[in-house]
Amino acid sequence: MSRVELMNKRVHFIDNLRWMCVFLLIPYHAAMSYNIWGENFYIYYEPSKPIAAVVLLSSPWLMPLMFLLAGVSARFSLKKRGYGGFIKERFIKLGIVFVLGVLFINPVLSYFADVTKNAYSDGYFNHYKVFFSRITDLTGYDGGFAIAHLWFIVTLIIISLEACVIIKLVEVVPVKNRNVLSPICFILLLFAAVATYKIRIIDKPMHSYLIMFLLGYFFFGNENFIEKLKKLKWVIVPVFLVADVLNVYLYEYTEGYYRLNIICDYLAYVLGVIAVFCLGSLWFDFRNNVTAFFAKISYVYYIIHFPILVFFQYILDKTGMNHTVNFILSILFAVPVTLIFCLVYSKIKHNRLKGK
Repeated sequence: MSRVELMNKRVHFIDNLRWMCVFLLIPYHAAMSYNIWGENFYIYYEPSKPIAAVVLLSSPWLMPLMFLLAGVSARFSLKKRGYGGFIKERFIKLGIVFVLGVLFINPVLSYFADVTKNAYSDGYFNHYKVFFSRITDLTGYDGGFAIAHLWFIVTLIIISLEACVIIKLVEVVPVKNRNVLSPICFILLLFAAVATYKIRIIDKPMHSYLIMFLLGYFFFGNENFIEKLKKLKWVIVPVFLVADVLNVYLYEYTEGYYRLNIICDYLAYVLGVIAVFCLGSLWFDFRNNVTAFFAKISYVYYIIHFPILVFFQYILDKTGMNHTVNFILSILFAVPVTLIFCLVYSKIKHNRLKGK
């Protein structure tokens, strides 16, 4: 069977979906300050069902989709660099950024958490002593050491290493047998993703994310496979939307429908990833100056967006304004400021490369 690989050419919708997912993180994290399920946060205001719905609507599929997109990109990277080069690139691109992020980005989050929750009044730089000595659940919600949003980087490093072993084992199987087993493997992987969805390591479904990465690598980089999925969009997309909305409604406004709520959550997870991917391939497979810039800075945006958001939440809260207004304004301030920082970084990087 002839396989047409997406990565034989630049596929713009992969880049576009990636930066769109990253850009959703500011409203997502802003809404976490109003969650209704009792989760602590760096700055927590009050429970708000309408605002918490932002998290509930996107959480089933947002991060799984990012791991699936990472799997699609890994197929290209492995072909280009080989296993040794791919692993080296993972540790350099991801590992160094993680270390720098823990040293210079996450302390900002923990500082504001300590100020708002524990009335910490000493200087910011003195708080580094607290940051590296108060090690609890690694979130930093209590003002201590935080991995925070950089958990994605650590997870991606681990998953990339695990995936290399699995991919190498699959390559031992003859291509003819792989093609025959492909539909069965796809179904089995989907079931495995659902089965491991509630199994948590450091409060994250690591196994399920690994499976999404593998689905991206083995299937969603195949143009023939995507064309088949597109034919099912009129079923997949409506069912996903209904399940996603019903999942939020059941969680926030009803009691006694736990099993139905779980079913909707699972459907929103699996079908959401497939539906958004299909819609992306249909609507967002283009490139212009704006989308090219967003794709270029998406990684930096992801790294720096969180402390900028929390900073504006803190400043706006000091004015005594309504919390709902704070939610809206913190997003409106954080997005352009994050983009400005990304633009400055991009210019500096470009000038350095030009200087070389």
